[in-house]
Amino acid sequence: MEQKKRAGRPRKNAAVQTSAKKSAAKKIPQEDIIFALDIGTRTIVGVLAKKLATGCEILDIETVAHEKRCMNDGQIEDIKTVAEDIKKVRRALEQKNKISLKSACIAAAGRALKTVRSSWEYKLDKEKMITDEILSATELDAVRRTCADFSAKNDAAAFYCVGHSVISLSLDGFKVTKPEGHRGECLTTEIIAAFLPAYVVESLCAAVDEAGLEIAGITLEPIAAMNAVIPQELRLINLALCDIGAGTSDVAISRDGSVVAYGMATTAGNEITEVLMKELLVDFNTAEAIKTSAEDEITYTNILLMQNKITKKRVAEIIEPAADELAKVIAQEIIAANATPPQAVFLVGGGSKLEGLPERVARELNMDVSRVIAGRRELLRRINAPEEMPLGAEHTTPLGIALSYGEGVSYDYTTITVNGKKLRALDTNRLTVFELLNFAKIKPEELIAGAGKPLSFTLNGEIINLRGKPAKPSEILVNGSLASLNTVVTKGDEVVITPAKRGENASAHLSDYFNLHTTKGFWITVFGEKTRAGKYVLLNGKEASGERRINDNDEIALVERDTLEKLLKALEITDEVVINGEKAAGSETLRSGDVIEYAKPSFEVNRVEEASAAEETQEKAEEPRKNPIITVNGIETQFPLREDGRAPIFLDVAAAFSDDPTKLLSRAGTITINGKIARLDEEIHDGDVIVIE
Repeated sequence: MEQKKRAGRPRKNAAVQTSAKKSAAKKIPQEDIIFALDIGTRTIVGVLAKKLATGCEILDIETVAHEKRCMNDGQIEDIKTVAEDIKKVRRALEQKNKISLKSACIAAAGRALKTVRSSWEYKLDKEKMITDEILSATELDAVRRTCADFSAKNDAAAFYCVGHSVISLSLDGFKVTKPEGHRGECLTTEIIAAFLPAYVVESLCAAVDEAGLEIAGITLEPIAAMNAVIPQELRLINLALCDIGAGTSDVAISRDGSVVAYGMATTAGNEITEVLMKELLVDFNTAEAIKTSAEDEITYTNILLMQNKITKKRVAEIIEPAADELAKVIAQEIIAANATPPQAVFLVGGGSKLEGLPERVARELNMDVSRVIAGRRELLRRINAPEEMPLGAEHTTPLGIALSYGEGVSYDYTTITVNGKKLRALDTNRLTVFELLNFAKIKPEELIAGAGKPLSFTLNGEIINLRGKPAKPSEILVNGSLASLNTVVTKGDEVVITPAKRGENASAHLSDYFNLHTTKGFWITVFGEKTRAGKYVLLNGKEASGERRINDNDEIALVERDTLEKLLKALEITDEVVINGEKAAGSETLRSGDVIEYAKPSFEVNRVEEASAAEETQEKAEEPRKNPIITVNGIETQFPLREDGRAPIFLDVAAAFSDDPTKLLSRAGTITINGKIARLDEEIHDGDVIVIE
């Protein structure tokens, strides 16, 4: 029985656990709930909000501090650690609110912010009334054209546009604040756009991806903070907002109804903490706790495991130089963005809680201290939240991110795969393949290629023109289907762009037109003068010694003097001749060393022949053989006979050109006698042509 009870319990408990899991798994979908993430240098803050007619209703807020220093100056260094902290925020909000979160809106900061101010004209139909849709289209067109202009002057793939503000609108040359309902021919939109290095945005996106979330939108941190503290109706006043976080101090300036400038400095709250680390010999987290403590006396343990006490007054003395430096940097950034001190300054973010900071900033700007205010809950405008929800200056940016997304003041960076690499491009609802080229670092000219180069040369007096092969056209595939540069792409699409390939150049070789194995030139004697005979190829006036590629404008001709008849015709000789003292019919094939002379009358022939025979016999008996005249690598030379009077062999020629003939021949690519492969023991005769290359 005991065994049965034990056997039965797990089944009962398993059922209860399964039921509990099912109950716990029932979560409402995210739908229109805004999930905003402020991924800061020191903490990650998550906000759940719902869009209202004016502003946002805050449903919940969660903060997780980084246990490790995984970020520096607003830049993610350890993506996986940041992703784990994002997961903690997400899980906490999901569990408390029984919701399943799938996407989040974020904001970016960075040490290399660039801003561009530009204005663009948009042609209108003067018969049509300007609507909200037309106004949005003109603003979007201005952003797109500013991005394109910025990309043309910078590496398109190295920066992302992370936010913009409309500075002014002009209709047909006159400034207007509300062009809706008006008619005109040209609307000019002046904007300021902010760009951050791609690695800053990519690391943010990578961390959010790693946490299992999609990015609903992205904006710039000072834009988000500005929306939470200085709404549109206050922007007629020249105001400066500085969002002081742990890693960066972000500045935004308003004037004449618009946000007109942004700035960013890398001096912020961490510099204060680091001063305490060095002075008190504590780790970062302990220094942070000491800095933010409200106690008059703080107890802490240093890295030497010694327990110490320090007063709040002493902490203020230690950090005073760093606090002064922070105030100086903030003032410098405000002046750089605004040129002069503004009418008022708002300090927000966790760093704005530093005691005495407003006074320091006012002193640096030479302003009345009453014109510089540190952030608090009352400054957060258009934010509805329960009274019991603790909201302070450190929540300005995350609340501003939620507010900005709800009002459409953020960008959706569409993720598209191009040639196997994931790219993020600004989704403008009509993103085309052509616009992706910049992000994929593919130049438009790579999609166009011409045919190969033609080849023109002269062959036996006739001009030969060869065309290059046609180009292989470029190919664009979107999700496996053929597409064009104008094809609109959307989130998740896979694009394969194969550049065009230039056609092969036209090419030809001598062997394409001649049988080089049967062509051979040699020397003969005609009327006492050395003359070239045989069948050989002339290349640009010189005898070709072997195979060669034909180049543009080459002049090539086949010389045929291999028979007596052809030789006499070429030399325009009409007299009767003899070859080697014998009568010739004309069809005789010529050979190296042949001697051609004028024929003599018959009654003298016998006498001459008899005398010649006698002389020849005597010459053979008395006179030594003559040294053969040969051509080596295009140079004619007289080569000596061997010591025994016999004809030299090929090895003798090689030895004459090198102290180590074996090494010479082993390195040569071409070794021929009269166009044929040479043998080492082959005899060398008068008129032979030798090539060693």
